Amino acid sequence: MAFASKGPRRRGELQATYGTHRATNGYRRAHHGVWEPAATVTTPITRLAAATLACPGAVATGWLAAAIHGHPWVPPEYPIDLAVGDKRVRREGIIARRYDIPDDQVESVLGADGSPLRLASPEWALFDLARHTEKTNAVIALDGASRMGPGYDVRHSLPRLLDRYPGLRGRRIALERCALVEPMTESPMETRLRLFLVDLGLTGFRAQYRVPGLPYRLDFAYPERKVAVEYDGAGHRDAAQHGDDVRRWNRLRAAGWTVIPVTATLLYRRPHELASQLRAALS
Repeated sequence: MAFASKGPRRRGELQATYGTHRATNGYRRAHHGVWEPAATVTTPITRLAAATLACPGAVATGWLAAAIHGHPWVPPEYPIDLAVGDKRVRREGIIARRYDIPDDQVESVLGADGSPLRLASPEWALFDLARHTEKTNAVIALDGASRMGPGYDVRHSLPRLLDRYPGLRGRRIALERCALVEPMTESPMETRLRLFLVDLGLTGFRAQYRVPGLPYRLDFAYPERKVAVEYDGAGHRDAAQHGDDVRRWNRLRAAGWTVIPVTATLLYRRPHELASQLRAALS
């Protein structure tokens, strides 16, 4: 069996070393013409290493770069987003964007074999997500960015980045989505719920509101009307947690609050019902 090195290799190189019939023993296909050791544990960096070999000179951006920079809300599945200059690249699983990222916005990490791998800075990766991703997912990316480091606030860093590079394509839409950021948001589903409220025109809600006189913090609250909207996610399915939630909601209701628990099913499958509940509570 061929010895599997630490990093990905081109098929031609493996054939030259081990011969045609044994070339990929101990390897698995990562991209057309690119194979990686079969024992490789897939991580954002191993994905970048294979993509770099498939597209030499490319720079990772989007979710792949954000994941390497430690974004906490990376989707379970996402394409490999690369800036490839003026090359025409067509590879399955890769989104090749034909432009160059400015040199001062390109960073590097080391692959398993010690080779340098290039990726966009956190700000530039978020800019690409803001301008190229569907609105809700773009705002999720920007909301979560506030958790990438102490004191990091994309509401300031992204506009500063764009001021340095006037005329960038997608600048307007990126700034529009940046204006929707709420760094207090604690999960992607809370972002989805918050944008649902905004799209309904219910702009009086405040995120992570601390209730005066009670030891509670609400996901979203409309203090003037004493209406609370709480996302009831998977973490609340545990019997003990559910009991705590019920006691919490009962105390809030006793204090005059209307509490509307929201599940993913209600938000995704019965949004009109949820909208009716919200409007009735605020009427």
